[in-house]
Amino acid sequence: MNAQKRITWLDMAKGVGIVLMVAGHLIGALQTIDNKPYFSPVYQFIASFHMPLFFIVSGILLRITKEEEKDIRLILYRKAKTLLLPYASFSLMYFVINICTCIFYPDLLRFSELWKYFIYSVTFRGVSVLWFLPALFLGETLFLWCRKKTDDAGLLLLFTVTGFCICFFSPALHWEGWEANLALMAMGSLLHTLARGILACTFLLIGYQSARLLTAKEKPSPLFLLLGAAMLGADGVLCFLNGSVDLNYMVFNNFFLYMLCACLGSFGVILVCKNMYQSRLLIFYGVNSLVIMATHMEFKVMFHTIRFSYWLNQYVTRAKEWVLYLTMALMITFIEAGILYVFNHWLYFLIGKKKPENQKDKRMKKSEEEGAI
Repeated sequence: MNAQKRITWLDMAKGVGIVLMVAGHLIGALQTIDNKPYFSPVYQFIASFHMPLFFIVSGILLRITKEEEKDIRLILYRKAKTLLLPYASFSLMYFVINICTCIFYPDLLRFSELWKYFIYSVTFRGVSVLWFLPALFLGETLFLWCRKKTDDAGLLLLFTVTGFCICFFSPALHWEGWEANLALMAMGSLLHTLARGILACTFLLIGYQSARLLTAKEKPSPLFLLLGAAMLGADGVLCFLNGSVDLNYMVFNNFFLYMLCACLGSFGVILVCKNMYQSRLLIFYGVNSLVIMATHMEFKVMFHTIRFSYWLNQYVTRAKEWVLYLTMALMITFIEAGILYVFNHWLYFLIGKKKPENQKDKRMKKSEEEGAI
């Protein structure tokens, strides 16, 4: 199976993940306005696996690209460029946005809370959704460093043990005393960052070990498509037994059940994406998942989308709920498309990307390649 096909179905899986993330955050915001009875179960289902999915996909890619064979200094440079640089860029943008929020919307944020956000940023705990980037950086670098030192069996033992250690340690992260002063807040944030990174290694390991099985069969299979759907269905049943979970805040309830649901949901999505038709829209979402993740909340995209959609909905006479949700989906899509265009064409250096080639450069490059052939 060639690398391009592997990337395609994994990008689709990431696309599903980012759509679920936006949907989950949108449901969380709508619950404070008009809490429908179906919001809670849908939110529980999404939260049960949508963040582990990104880590597992990253683990699969580590095996496919054979990252462990590369020099550790090159790995650190590349990971820092693609993960920590966007983290620093968006953290700075968030800080500016939060200052503006304090000035124009003081009921939403007070100046006294900015110290907490500053500490969260410098300790890599992350403000809002940005926690994922340092967690993935720490997880991938630690995982690959250990992979260079030991074999698959050693990795399995090491990160299985550390994963369950985090299970028993995580309640200490919820101690209210961490918020008592700035020093304790910084210490608690660092521990939170470290715990996420170590747990990320467990999910990376799951993806890494499953990569050979997932890439063994090249052609799409209806049987595996049904298997993926069945796994998602099983997660949809089991996740309600565990209640609400949140990987960001390290809330797992029953850790064994959490890990089971995370794997069922993640591999359900992966198998469905691998064995269905190629969706250009999901691939697009997957390729641009970092910018969508970082902008849909803190850039006030959801905030203004909800306000406009409810304003417009008062003039709708039929199917008000359907029109409301459709308006939100379309508005977020269009706004994010504009934001993506800006970052991909003008602010690409802030997210660790190279300058995009224009059409003239592409034609010249294609001509040179054809001439070489």
